[in-house]
Amino acid sequence: MIKLCEILLQTPAFALDIETIDWWNRHQERIALIQIAFRFNGQPKVAVIDTLVGLDLEPLRAPLEQSSILKIIHNAGFDATRLSKHYDFHVTPIHDTMLAARRAGERKYSLQAQTAIHLKLTLEKSARQSDWSRRPLNNRQLYYAALDSYSTLLLYENQTARNLNGEYRLKTVVDSSQQVMLPLEDSPSVKPNKLSLSSKENTVEETGSMLSGLPEKELYAVAASILGIVAELPSRYGPEQLSVSLGAERVGLAGWIVDNRLGRDAELDEETVKITIADLCERGLLRMTETRRLEATEAGMQVWRQLKSN
Repeated sequence: MIKLCEILLQTPAFALDIETIDWWNRHQERIALIQIAFRFNGQPKVAVIDTLVGLDLEPLRAPLEQSSILKIIHNAGFDATRLSKHYDFHVTPIHDTMLAARRAGERKYSLQAQTAIHLKLTLEKSARQSDWSRRPLNNRQLYYAALDSYSTLLLYENQTARNLNGEYRLKTVVDSSQQVMLPLEDSPSVKPNKLSLSSKENTVEETGSMLSGLPEKELYAVAASILGIVAELPSRYGPEQLSVSLGAERVGLAGWIVDNRLGRDAELDEETVKITIADLCERGLLRMTETRRLEATEAGMQVWRQLKSN
């Protein structure tokens, strides 16, 4: 770990990715892996750090917080926020490759789509629903974890050549329950008789008022879509399965709901779906069953009925 951090302190930039456990429950969520990709003597290198084996991660603070070293993350609203929450690492400065793609006007902004379009690289995604808490990790899991950070590094280099701006400023996380800022006006614990999702028509500053790289109006549509899928298809999806499914080809009723709310050409990033599911659970609109499946609460059904009637 110390040797790795010494090398990182001498690099101008490195890419960063994480894998999490129980991300839909802020009280149980943990980071299972931290993956770092960088160039050493011109050659790409990837380090996969197992955070569940009791390593002292404090040496990572220096390269993660060093202002002269750029950190590259795809959807920094997910990864950087959780590094802040769990380890008090304030990652800065950040180039968000997802945000850069969106600023360039691209609708297909997931890492999988971006690498396919700009790098002609197909990401291996068969391990996405892995149980990252189990040890030892197999070669397929390690390859998947390493490839995400490596492809993020390559995508950054491609975006730099195209002069794209991916600057992202991490908002201070005052309270872990406030780290997700989806535009759902009311919490059922506060106003049970006035539950709603609100769409903001006004333009918001991307790096100041957004956490996941999406405008509030689009976050509203994502939240409404996911709530509708779970309400109409109770106990069909586990949280991991739903986050992966919505990032792939959309079919059936779930696909129709997303297409209706976001448009057929819109693509959902997996981490954005995770942020949204976690927020809906936190607000008491979704819950987990004993079989670890998602279903809408009574409050969630009330909100969905309002949305369908509008």
